[in-house]
Parts: sequence; structure tokens; C-alpha cells
Amino acid sequence: MLARMKNHARDLFWPILISFLILVVWEVAVRWLKIRSILLPAPSEIAETMVRQWSLIASHLWPSLYLTVCGFALSVIGGVLVAILITYSSILRKGFYPVIVVSQVIPKIAIAPLFIVWFGTGTVSSLLLAVLIAFFPMTINATMGFQSIDDDIHRMARVFMASRWQVFWKIRMPNALPYIFGGMKISITLAIIGVIVSEFVASQEGIGYLIKLAGGLLDTPLMMGRLPR
Repeated sequence: MLARMKNHARDLFWPILISFLILVVWEVAVRWLKIRSILLPAPSEIAETMVRQWSLIASHLWPSLYLTVCGFALSVIGGVLVAILITYSSILRKGFYPVIVVSQVIPKIAIAPLFIVWFGTGTVSSLLLAVLIAFFPMTINATMGFQSIDDDIHRMARVFMASRWQVFWKIRMPNALPYIFGGMKISITLAIIGVIVSEFVASQEGIGYLIKLAGGLLDTPLMMGRLPR
């Protein structure tokens, strides 16, 4: 246990050190070159702004966080369920799965104004956009995991009269877990992007709205201080 903790501490040392050096170089460069804060504020100025405006930031952080978590959860549940249907249905696998893969070339962000027209300016459109963006990577990853089991193991399970339910829980699900977790890492990032973009387009609350407002006021320290950390 002690050796494992030392390994974790060693793994964290370099990222922390590099991040600290970047902040130091950033601070020194801004002050030495006398760059105006409207172009690039120093990290100390951003931190000061975040502390001074924390109540405002926190009040608008909750709507974005709430919609991100809900959109992520719905995309995970829906993606896994659709992946199961694709795995066990040859019709869906041959007809629906290629459509999902091809749909990845469509920029989902461009659909945001259409969602505003359909569902109005509110939490519904933001939530649906987050689900839409995060759903497809989750479905593709989960489907790959469910379908990538070893054929010999599957045949052996059938020889021993294992039911589909047993094959799913004992073989397919454990095999798909790394793919599902990989899809979750991608989906949570995309869910955040979907919520913030929808707040850019039409919203009166949230981190995206505050970033847009600060950008319109040319308040760069406040705009960078409102960025999700």
C-alpha cells in the first residue's frame, strides 16, 4: 500500500511541476512584456477576479453543472441500452449502427440553433443538446465492447448450455466495461461542451452565458476566470 501511494505521488509530481512552471512563465511574461490584461491577463489577476466574483460565478456554475451531470447520465444509460439492442439485433446492427457511425461527421454544435427553435431557450434545449453530443460516442464504445468477446469463449459458454442472460452478465459485460469507461470519459467532456455551447446561443444563466457576457464587455480576466476548471 505504501509503495502504491509513493507511485501515485511520483505520477502526480511532474504534472504539478509542469503546471506550476507554466503559470510562473505566464506571470513573468505578462508583466515583463507589459501585456494589457484585455489581451492576456496574468494568472494572479485571474485568481483575484475569481475570488472577488466568486458568488456570481458560483450562482451560474450550478445550472451548468446540473445540466452536464443529467445529460451525461442520460447519454450513458441510453448509449448502453442502444448498444445492447445493436448487439443482439441483426437488423439494428446492419441498419442502425452504420448510421450512428456516419453521423459522427455531422457537427453537433451546428444543431444548437435548431434545438432553440424546437424547444425554446431554456434548460430543455441545453439538456437535449448535451445528451445528443455525448450519446453517440457512448453508444459506439459500448457496442464495440459488447461485440469484441472472444469467439472461442462464446462457443464454449454455449456448449455448457449458458443462457443469453448468463453470457451477457458473465462474458459480455465484463469484457465491455473498459470500453464503457472509455466512452464515459469522452462523453462527460462532450456533455460539458454541449451545455456551454447551448448557453452561448440562448440562455440567461450558466457558465456559457457568463463567458459570452464577459466577452462582450471585453473583461478578459473575468471571462477566463469563468472558464470551467
